[in-house]
Amino acid sequence: MKVTDNLTAINLSLSIVYILVLSFIFTELPPLFNTLLASLCIWNLAVTLLKRNKPNAILANTLAGLSLLILFYDVGFSDTVTLFVAMLILSSLFKLLQANTKKHYQTIILLSFFSLSTVYLFSQSLFATLVISMLYILNFALLALIESKHSLKIAAKDSCKLLLLALPLAIFLLLLLPKLPAFWQLPGPKLAKTGLSESVDPFDIAKLSNSDELVFRAKFDQQKPSSPYYWRAIIHDEFDGKRWLISDILKSQQVIDQTTSAERGEPLYSYQIFAEPGAKPWLYGLQFADSAHQDVKTTSNGLLLRKRFLANSISYTAQSYAFSLAELSRSAHYQNVQLSLAKETNLQSQSLAKRLYEQHNNDDQAFYSALYDYFANNNFSYTLTPDPITGNNTLDQFLFANKRGFCGHYASTAAFMFRSVGIPARVVSGYLGGEYNQQNSYMSVYQYDAHAWVEVFIKNKGWQIFDATAVVSPERLNGSLSQHLQLNSEFTSNLSFGLLRLSNIAGINWLRLKLENLDYQWTNWVLGFDQQKQSSLLKELFGNKQLWQISLIVIATVCLAFICYFVYLSWPKKPESPAHSLAKDYLTVVRWCNKQGISAPSNQTPLQFLAYAAQQLPNKRTYIMQFAQLYSDVRYRQLIFSAYRKKHSKNLVKLIKTTTKRTL
Repeated sequence: MKVTDNLTAINLSLSIVYILVLSFIFTELPPLFNTLLASLCIWNLAVTLLKRNKPNAILANTLAGLSLLILFYDVGFSDTVTLFVAMLILSSLFKLLQANTKKHYQTIILLSFFSLSTVYLFSQSLFATLVISMLYILNFALLALIESKHSLKIAAKDSCKLLLLALPLAIFLLLLLPKLPAFWQLPGPKLAKTGLSESVDPFDIAKLSNSDELVFRAKFDQQKPSSPYYWRAIIHDEFDGKRWLISDILKSQQVIDQTTSAERGEPLYSYQIFAEPGAKPWLYGLQFADSAHQDVKTTSNGLLLRKRFLANSISYTAQSYAFSLAELSRSAHYQNVQLSLAKETNLQSQSLAKRLYEQHNNDDQAFYSALYDYFANNNFSYTLTPDPITGNNTLDQFLFANKRGFCGHYASTAAFMFRSVGIPARVVSGYLGGEYNQQNSYMSVYQYDAHAWVEVFIKNKGWQIFDATAVVSPERLNGSLSQHLQLNSEFTSNLSFGLLRLSNIAGINWLRLKLENLDYQWTNWVLGFDQQKQSSLLKELFGNKQLWQISLIVIATVCLAFICYFVYLSWPKKPESPAHSLAKDYLTVVRWCNKQGISAPSNQTPLQFLAYAAQQLPNKRTYIMQFAQLYSDVRYRQLIFSAYRKKHSKNLVKLIKTTTKRTL
């Protein structure tokens, strides 16, 4: 069966749906394949607007085969989730380009529901949710449009009503239906995104300054501590001459620390973390961090690790403690001073470290201060675009020739120099600072806030932070990198186009902060509503009941509501007289005409008024005269006001009230 009614509206709407879907996921797909999908959308728009013939089956199938080759070449097979999404959208667009029957459009609209849902694999922000929700409404309207002669506006209104009716039930199930742990999990597409790595290469850290992707948000329980905020994520204790790595010894220590909170003393501060999905299990905390969350474990070094579900966001409460003053064991001491393969490299750096150490009477604390002075007094500078350094003595080149670097350069050099004189040191990578929201008192940390620093073990003082950034670029220690005035031009030029790049304009920055605040509320109250928060809510409502009891109560309540609803629908009602029902439809038309400035004289009959209205509204003449004929048949010719005529009357009223002319 061919589709003739509303063909233009359906084609245009589906093209818009897929254009908006592509706008959300274009960063996840290769440029060539993005160009291909965009071309198919534009092609369908052109065919629809210019009323040209759609490509025949031979041409379409040939292009589909070539597109598959581009898909497999450009997207590849490594990321199965992205590959599935790309194939789904590609097949839907080719189907739309060939569609000419009712069954074809039904299939495409069904595929569109799945295509819209794939957006949530990549983004669950408030903005994405609102846009996709509107597209769901549009998709339901298109499905109804295939079966009826209504306009798109009327069909969209009906879809909105259905959504509003379903919304209370959805909220009820979200809040009260117990969340069960997942039996399995798709590998999340975000897991392949740029993030911290197990190895610290200065240039890898610098690349993170190009990304404005949100990493986590932090909200302190009480007044936030003073800056700087060193959010620890990974410890690197092995140097191969160029990069700092995680040794096998350290990896074996990534186990749950059995030390109790009482043995650590009182926590310095407590805070809530809302972390985005990540490629690795590392989470974030200040100083020696600890968490009681069931999906988070604390390592012996005070790091936090996620136990499972890397593709999901996670909300957890953490406490921070001061590092212990206990002396390092012999094995731990050796682990943090040995240079292994790097002994014969960067000899100038080693010589400088030994000379400074001797000049300060071989005192660890004095050497610590002297190294700060060296970076402060020898024309070192901080940059987001460091010059490439190659060869086997990269630290020597940076220390004595280049002197321009990112945090990774300073951390790598300082840790190497500490170890050269036998002082235990390790490189730590994580994030520094964050953008503080005054309105709701939370901190947002982005990928461009990625940072590397050194932790040095000083006798009788424990682990101390050494960060040359403090003397080379002190402004970096306060707030976020986006707020660094001296690096503003470098920072904005590295970012892709967006509101943050235009944040120097006061109005745009205000809008960005407002949108960020709304997204935080969405993350906190909706995305962050996890199993733990729901358990607390259910306990407050139902007491200490078992999970199966609560589930039974919720399911029974939902079933009872549905039973009551269907009983209400099937309950015998007093039949409404045909004359009364038709009169209500007529009065609806009269009220609408009055809004258009057309009023009926008191001496006019209903048929005379309808004829007058049809004369005044030529674009509605067909529907008004059809309604007048129906009115005449029922009221004056005494024809039965059957279910068909009743439905026809309602449809004509809707078509009359539509403000725009329907496209046939």
